[in-house]
Amino acid sequence: MRKGLVGFMVLVVLVVIVGLSSSIYAGAIINKSNLSADYIRTLNRNAATDMADAAAYNPAGTAMMESGLYVKADAIYFWKEYENQMPSTPAIFNLGTLDSHEPSIIPGFFAVYKQNRWSGFFAVTVPGGGGQVRYQDGDARTVMLSAPGAVGGLGTFLGGAAGNPTNINQYIEADSYYVGYSLGAAYKIFDSLSLSGGVRYVDAYQKFKGSASGTTGPANTVNVKIERTDEAYNYFLGLDYAPIKDLNFALTYMSNTALNFKADTKDNSPGQAISTNVGWTDGTHEREDLPGYLAAGVSYFILPGKLRIEPNFTYYLEKQAKFEGARFQDSNPGNSYDIGVALEYILNPQWRFSVGYLHTEIKGMQSQDLLPEAPELDANSLAVGLVFSPIERLDLTLGGERSWYESVKTDTTSSRAPAGTHYDKDVYGLSFGIQYRFF
Repeated sequence: MRKGLVGFMVLVVLVVIVGLSSSIYAGAIINKSNLSADYIRTLNRNAATDMADAAAYNPAGTAMMESGLYVKADAIYFWKEYENQMPSTPAIFNLGTLDSHEPSIIPGFFAVYKQNRWSGFFAVTVPGGGGQVRYQDGDARTVMLSAPGAVGGLGTFLGGAAGNPTNINQYIEADSYYVGYSLGAAYKIFDSLSLSGGVRYVDAYQKFKGSASGTTGPANTVNVKIERTDEAYNYFLGLDYAPIKDLNFALTYMSNTALNFKADTKDNSPGQAISTNVGWTDGTHEREDLPGYLAAGVSYFILPGKLRIEPNFTYYLEKQAKFEGARFQDSNPGNSYDIGVALEYILNPQWRFSVGYLHTEIKGMQSQDLLPEAPELDANSLAVGLVFSPIERLDLTLGGERSWYESVKTDTTSSRAPAGTHYDKDVYGLSFGIQYRFF
């Protein structure tokens, strides 16, 4: 039977590798999947039953863990290089490359209590947003806004007849965090089968701040600050099935989180042109859900107790979500997906080493509708890492990953960017986690 399973797993890996031939990235249009330090060392955790972050990736798998109280705290540090390369023509848009190099820190906290056939768990994660960007010289959006009257309008206001992006000082920063608090339980119906369920509360905010000032003509300055917030609940269900000792199947369903953001806006541009342009004038509401997803994983020990392989697939249910923003009306977002595979080698009880590969494909977004501040791009990622257990109940995780994003050139001009703008991103991640099992 084991030879048959090995053949099946090899076939799965070959299918995954073929599917990974284009590009990757951790997450979808809104969702982010980098929730824990152990994700950064593997990029694939959908079938996890070894650490407390299973509460976020495989909640049913918590009932398969060894009895005890697990507490885990993680931190992920990202170096992010985001670029908007402006077109060389027309001349008013020829500003070269506008970029942001702002890093981000993503925390995670997980607690699991397992006793007999029951488990209860709690997790704090960042399932959406998760960082800050700062474009010191503006980005494609501010270039459009500071163009002359017939295009963006602010150029004429700030710089007179000659006002255009080349002589308007621009600045924009954006910050976005969706903090999720998950609470749930799992029950092992049979020794081989467990089920789980729970609720998640999401507290989401998006902040944008920008300014522009003219170097010629009227000495006007425009300052805009927009904060959008909302909170909502959703639910999740899970299944974990381990028919034999070395094989485990896991499936998790996360429901849609309905977020109706309210804008708190301060905008001194003429006629509030900027906030009107982006559709976020003070007091307005706009639905932008955090989509649900289906996550599947298979964990199999190719060499019992030594070498484990884990293919994963996550399918984001974006077409079931509601997006009211103008850019989503012009595009047809969904359904994006992640597909990947990890290998883990267990040297001894103290040391585990892992490598991982992931492919994320963004579906349905037109090039002109991508977010200039943080464009949603396909990418390829590689990860390496280890777990060191100096004593029986203590686990220390160290992981690193690199994501290569597929650059995109805008096809047509929109309020976000002129045609011919190149979007590109480059990201490095480093993670550290500590877990202790109290009993």
